[in-house]
Amino acid sequence: MVHFKKKLCGLAVLALMSPSLSFAQNIDEEADQQNEEVKEKIFERIAVIGSPLDRATTATGLPLTLRETPQSISVIDRTFIESFALDTVADVMQFAPGIQAQQAETDRFFFRARGRDVTNFQFDGVPISYNSFFSEALADSVVFERVEVVRGATGLLTGAGEPSAAINLIRKRPKLNSGGYASASFGSWNNIRLEADHSQNLNPEGDIRARVAIAHEKGDSYVHLSEKNNTQLYAVISADISDKTRLTIGTDHSKRDPKGSMWGALPLFYSDGTQTDNLDVGTTTASTWNSWARNSTNAFVKIEHAFDNGWDLQVDVEHREDDMNGYLLYLSGYPDKATGEGLGTSPNHYVSDREQTSFRFLASGPFELFGREHQLTTGALYSKQDVKASSYGTNDEITVPSLYNWGKGVNKLNFNNTANYSTTEGHVQQGIYAAVKLNLLDNLTAILGNRITNYEYESVSPWASGEYKNDSVNTPYAGLVYDIANNISVYTSYTEIFQPQEARDINNKQIGPVEGSNIELGVKGDFFSDSLTASFAVYKVEEDNLAVADPNNQEPIPGTSIFPSIGVKGAKSTGYEVELNGRPIDSVNIFLSYTHNDAEDASGADYVPYLPEDMIKASILYDISEEVMLGINANWQSETTNPNIGPNGETFVQSSYAIVNLMASYKLTADLQLSANINNLFDEKYFSSIDFYNQGYFGAPRNAQVSIRYNW
Repeated sequence: MVHFKKKLCGLAVLALMSPSLSFAQNIDEEADQQNEEVKEKIFERIAVIGSPLDRATTATGLPLTLRETPQSISVIDRTFIESFALDTVADVMQFAPGIQAQQAETDRFFFRARGRDVTNFQFDGVPISYNSFFSEALADSVVFERVEVVRGATGLLTGAGEPSAAINLIRKRPKLNSGGYASASFGSWNNIRLEADHSQNLNPEGDIRARVAIAHEKGDSYVHLSEKNNTQLYAVISADISDKTRLTIGTDHSKRDPKGSMWGALPLFYSDGTQTDNLDVGTTTASTWNSWARNSTNAFVKIEHAFDNGWDLQVDVEHREDDMNGYLLYLSGYPDKATGEGLGTSPNHYVSDREQTSFRFLASGPFELFGREHQLTTGALYSKQDVKASSYGTNDEITVPSLYNWGKGVNKLNFNNTANYSTTEGHVQQGIYAAVKLNLLDNLTAILGNRITNYEYESVSPWASGEYKNDSVNTPYAGLVYDIANNISVYTSYTEIFQPQEARDINNKQIGPVEGSNIELGVKGDFFSDSLTASFAVYKVEEDNLAVADPNNQEPIPGTSIFPSIGVKGAKSTGYEVELNGRPIDSVNIFLSYTHNDAEDASGADYVPYLPEDMIKASILYDISEEVMLGINANWQSETTNPNIGPNGETFVQSSYAIVNLMASYKLTADLQLSANINNLFDEKYFSSIDFYNQGYFGAPRNAQVSIRYNW
């Protein structure tokens, strides 16, 4: 990594490649006027554009522009997030290229890419463990400046992980100039959202800056009985200890207190074998007393230092504490089509807490070899996660009403004071890695890297106690980038895969880790003075021992609540992606992508038919004038199926569908803006997911909101 001043040019190139409004275009007008005055102050310049260690390092750890990185990368920034009212990470992922975001219940989401689960989450580049029971997917977007999505394997930085994608959530930092905004939104189903964000210089020199953001939302839902009540707080302070050293400290707290929470979703078949497509989208299996409260408190510390020789050091510490308290009721089976009755029940008072801590060290800088300057990054990561959970049952008799006449659902249950079972899990990962960018020729670079990881897992539960270790797991990385013109590059990259699995077979034995390889080839180009970027990539992922649901055993493992899996040999995903984003002209901002994926096991059968083979995501923002902006987004996916899950072995079919969203904004004054959003314009009826416990969850019908925002 070169000296911070020298890196500003590279960062500006990357800024122009942002998929919506470029980072440079997001700089305040006042900051533009003051750039000449502060150009000698390293950190104030960085504050305008962003920390160089945040920028495009998600794939390799090296400070590369998007075109220099031999993998598919998308960046979703504040303009895109605010224009389409993407209030959570899950909302952002609905719009992210190559990502299938599935809502499985009222309060749980899963993300997939390239036929695999997305399990690699990062906060400011520091990996954390994703767990759908907690709140990463529902994290409020008010905290984040942008979201980076790297598709493919990212084991060099994250160690163990799926070759699907890494989602890097980049938090907001204090701005160069004091200022902020407040907004209020009012939408369908009595939804109200209040949001505020303010950055403040704390001393005359501007060396100490703070930023505070808050969001609160409350309202009902299209799902019967479902309510939300969420609050997000965020605060961060940055101090320039010297002209080469910065300290950043921050914390955030979220509280989610929903009511009428579903655990599991809706049956996909009636008892006669016909699909349940005719159910109303508001149908629920929850009761008024069902809830799934989640609290999360996170703190982080970052120290950055730039040396005179161009080398940089960065140390990150992340500590996260989460807890959940769910009063839940899972319904299963096939209801009678005439009466809507016949579902079985599994009640649960589920209590869990999680604590995880991560330490990351990075050192990066240039070196000379054979008359050329090259780049080296080295790093080390330690992470530990502990999860404790207890489940409480009930002896109450349960009467389940008809799905057609649900009312308030099942009468409130009295749960036992003694847990049916308790579990604890401990995850520890330690890794060291190095990556180097070798400038072999003026137009040819090589990216080489390697990681050594120790992984340890320990579990204590009534059905599966024990521990296993994987020591000195080697994860190599190699890439080549060749500039065939000043603005066009071709690339290839290769990495190996290692992913421990907690999945168990019908005999309650762990299946073991996934191992395999990932290769990608592509071309990237910058056009219209670097304001528009285009990319095309093909990829192939090969894996052995990939856990999938056991098709011959669809009931939980005896004595447990775990559904059995089998390890698939020779699993393979191949596909291609096309992406076009940026500004072909000043008034038009586009974000277009097409993804195709084929997933096959050794026999040639599709092992994830419930994931679409084809997806198109297209968004256009058009500045009609300085006051008026219009936008349209359309997301389409191909047909999906879930075979042999009906009462007589029927296959569920979800037809292809498209969701269209509109937005419009009007500046009443220079500081006051009015916005409107319409989601699912054509009121498309569809299941957002069809595979979670072989049940389905309807996506949201047509809805709208209006917002007013004041900037200062």
